[in-house]
Amino acid sequence: MKKPKTVVYIALVIVVVGLVFQFMEMGVFGEDPIPDITQYNQLFFWTGILVWSLGYMQQEAVKKKDSENDL
Repeated sequence: MKKPKTVVYIALVIVVVGLVFQFMEMGVFGEDPIPDITQYNQLFFWTGILVWSLGYMQQEAVKKKDSENDL
C-alpha cells in the first residue's frame, strides 16, 4: 500500500485547525481570544474536507490505473 499524498496530510491539518477554531468559538477553552478568525471555522473545516476528498480521489485514480496496468 502506498503512503498517502502530501495533499491528504495538508487537508488533515486544515480540518484540525477548523475543529480547534470551532471549539474556541464554542468557549471550550475559555474565552475566545481571536473571534475575528474563529468565525471562519466552518470555512476551514469544509475546505479541509474538500482538499482531502480531491487528494483521495487522485490517490484512488492512481491506484486503479496501477491495478489495470498489472493485468
